[in-house]
Amino acid sequence: MTRSFREITYTAPLATPIETEAFLASDEGDWRIIVIPGTPCNKHLFTRFLRTAPRGIEVVVIGRPGFGKNHREAYTSWDDQIAAIKPFLPGGGFGDKEVVTMGISYGGELALKAALDFPGEVHGVVTVAALIDEPHDYALTLEKLGGAAGVEDFVPGRWHRVREEIAGRRDQIGPLLEQLKTLNVPVEVLHGDFDALVPKSNAEKLMQYLGPQTGFDLVPGGTHYLELQYPRRLYAAVRRVIERSKT
Repeated sequence: MTRSFREITYTAPLATPIETEAFLASDEGDWRIIVIPGTPCNKHLFTRFLRTAPRGIEVVVIGRPGFGKNHREAYTSWDDQIAAIKPFLPGGGFGDKEVVTMGISYGGELALKAALDFPGEVHGVVTVAALIDEPHDYALTLEKLGGAAGVEDFVPGRWHRVREEIAGRRDQIGPLLEQLKTLNVPVEVLHGDFDALVPKSNAEKLMQYLGPQTGFDLVPGGTHYLELQYPRRLYAAVRRVIERSKT
């Protein structure tokens, strides 16, 4: 059966609170997946993922700070980004459920940080095409081109925020990776072997910092958009995390 979902507006409790949006596929079950999209954040890429959600799991796809309606500035601090999921954690106002975070691309590192920052509330993590090291060379070239003299003035504001996020992550990823050695929840790492944006070497690097209980699924023919290609494969990974969290 196809699941329904709706857009909601909520207040993200950053140091200076902001209004942002999320897609919510409600469910009476005990579990909630909080999906943290990549950059540029586009929750509309997850409509198929939401419609194919299994019963018993509630799904939230957040609109990250910097990419909500009327957002005009980049929020490069991961503390600000993680603050946007707090309302969906237990005690946050949307009902108390067991939480798994799922991060896509740039959101992968945020999903992991959420598990580190909220160890009592986040019971597992799924990363999908996580940007842990660097994107492919051509993507780096485009990033640099956006700041070139004579080009920068013509680049849309949304792309400027993408460039700021990618640049800002470089000072934060090292400390996060070191912290991952203390992570004590189950993790599933998914990556497509045909990902044209983030090389699979990013997943291989991430696995070096995670425990032996971590699952790794290299998806044959998978692109950077596994949530569009194989939503049920992602839900299977969530199920594995949930089962391992119970042991």
